[in-house]
Amino acid sequence: MEEEARYTTISLGFSDHMVQACMSMAQPNGPVTPFEALASLFWVSLSKVKGLRSGLVDMSLCLDMRKVLGLDYGFFGNCMVYNKVHVEGNKFPEAVVAISNVVAKMDGDGIMDLIEWLENNEINSPTMMNGHDLVCASLEGVDPYLAMFQDWFKPIHVSYYVEPVLGEGQVLILPGPPGEGPLSRVAMVTLREEEAIKLCEDDVISQFSPTILMKG
Repeated sequence: MEEEARYTTISLGFSDHMVQACMSMAQPNGPVTPFEALASLFWVSLSKVKGLRSGLVDMSLCLDMRKVLGLDYGFFGNCMVYNKVHVEGNKFPEAVVAISNVVAKMDGDGIMDLIEWLENNEINSPTMMNGHDLVCASLEGVDPYLAMFQDWFKPIHVSYYVEPVLGEGQVLILPGPPGEGPLSRVAMVTLREEEAIKLCEDDVISQFSPTILMKG
C-alpha cells in the first residue's frame, strides 16, 4: 500500500517593497496585480521544486467572485470560482501572461456563463476542485485583521489552509498585516514535506528575501 503523503504549511511574508519588485519584474507584459505577480512566481518556483524541466505543473486559480457579481462581502455563501491555467513554456514572463489572461476572463459575463452551464447540466458527482492540480487562491478580499479579542486585542498573525490538501498542494495569497503597506502579502504554501524544504532554499523565491513567519 502506498504511504499517504505528508503535507506541511509554510507562511511567507512579502513586504510592500518585495511585492513591488515582483510586479516590476512582470511589468514588460503590462500592468499586473500583486496576486498575478506572486501566483506566477510560485508557479515557476514550485514547478522547479517538483523537478519539472519543461513546462509548468498543472495549476488552477481560485478567485472570490463577490465583487465581480456585485455581491456585498457580507454575502453568506461560497463564491469562490476555480479556473485552470494553460501555458507553453516554463519562464516567469510566460506564466504572468497565462495567469493574467485567465483572471481577465473571469469577469461578470464569464461567471454568468458558468452559472448558466451548471444550471443546465446535471452533475451527480462533481469533481473535487482542489484535487490533483496545484491550487493558487486569492484571499486578498478577506481582512482577517478586523477580528477583535478580549480587551480589544488584535491578531498579530493569521493563518489559513483549505482541507483536504491533495495532489500538488496549494498556495493562498492573503493581505499583509496592517502597517506593512498596501501591497504587502502573506503566502500560505502547503506542500509535501520534502518539497517544502526545497521551497525554502529555492532561488526564485529567495531573491525577494521573504520572511518565514511560520512552519508547521
